[in-house]
Amino acid sequence: MRPINKGPQPIDIHGNPINPTDYKEWRKALIDRIGYYCVYCNQPLSHSLQVEHVIPKSPPAGYKPGDPIAWNNMLLACGPCNNAKGNTPINSTTYYLPEEHNTHLPFKIAVLSGNEHAIVSERAGILPNQITKAQSTISLLELANVDKRDAIVDIRSMRRRDAEAAVIAYKLQYDLAKQSPTFIEAIAAVGVAKQAKVTGFFSLWYEAFSNEVEVMRRLVDNTTIKGTAVNCFDAANNFIPVPRNPLNVADPF
Repeated sequence: MRPINKGPQPIDIHGNPINPTDYKEWRKALIDRIGYYCVYCNQPLSHSLQVEHVIPKSPPAGYKPGDPIAWNNMLLACGPCNNAKGNTPINSTTYYLPEEHNTHLPFKIAVLSGNEHAIVSERAGILPNQITKAQSTISLLELANVDKRDAIVDIRSMRRRDAEAAVIAYKLQYDLAKQSPTFIEAIAAVGVAKQAKVTGFFSLWYEAFSNEVEVMRRLVDNTTIKGTAVNCFDAANNFIPVPRNPLNVADPF
């Protein structure tokens, strides 16, 4: 996942907070702040981009409902992620959340045998409690789901695999371009960021270009791709991903 920061509640031209009467009216403001992507699986969407409640407005009995219309309880999600999450009560202690953690750190992409699908799994080398939390998040959002039904609905695993193939091909082109005497790093880096904006699945780009400082700068600086939490990438240390909660000794991600 990409760590995001959607910023404070939008204001109108007079400087007053915008307060819509229907939570769906937040869609344009959310797209303006964080782009047209599912915040959970990071696939780009051309339609059916759902405004979703981070804390469900109608959780099971015994759980406090989230505000049905407040800006701070709104994000964008695709249908499969939103449906999988449903009305499950969530918190940042049990799950990795894109506004609360550096959600690039606990996960990796794994290509399945057959080479047609890629799923999300926990990253190797993380602590046991982090593995549990990552697995809970994957289970909550069904990020390891492969829909093989004839009437397929969930195409996330296929789009994720196609995105990975595109990133690999683009990285090869970038490496070849670097060998040219006319190569201009700044221009090429912008080109990568623009391609990532179209492709989505941002963690794939962070992994592939982790050693290209100028590319990483462009991927995370909000110039081309809006809404990335810039504090999750260390500008003083080649934009490597860093924990969002470094003071949390038990789980700093």
